[in-house]
Amino acid sequence: MNWIFSLIILVAAIFLIGFAFIAVIKPAPAKHFLRQFASSSQAHYSEQLVRIIFGLSLILYSPQMLYSEVFFYFGWLLVVTSIGLLCIPWWWHKKFADKIIPWVIRLLPIYAIGCLVLGGALVYGVLG
Repeated sequence: MNWIFSLIILVAAIFLIGFAFIAVIKPAPAKHFLRQFASSSQAHYSEQLVRIIFGLSLILYSPQMLYSEVFFYFGWLLVVTSIGLLCIPWWWHKKFADKIIPWVIRLLPIYAIGCLVLGGALVYGVLG
């Protein structure tokens, strides 16, 4: 079962690293992707499901990872905040995203660096 958790974490890491490169090389698709966050109830619930699956994978696989405590608590942060977001109407999340995403898009190169660092840390945590 552990291999499934490590695979989920590595897929998320590859996604983050890939997003970082796309955001720098071809920012238009990255901006479009970011604008989709909380754009509908389906997007909202899908985001939370993915975050919960990823968070639980971090929690359950963290004992095998380097810096296990960091990843353990990061996993819990994702799970708890996702459950919190599931408890509010999706349009509240959309209103928040409508305010935050333009800032993220303006700071896209910095956001890309963050995605690259987090993706790299996840790979290192699993394979290191």
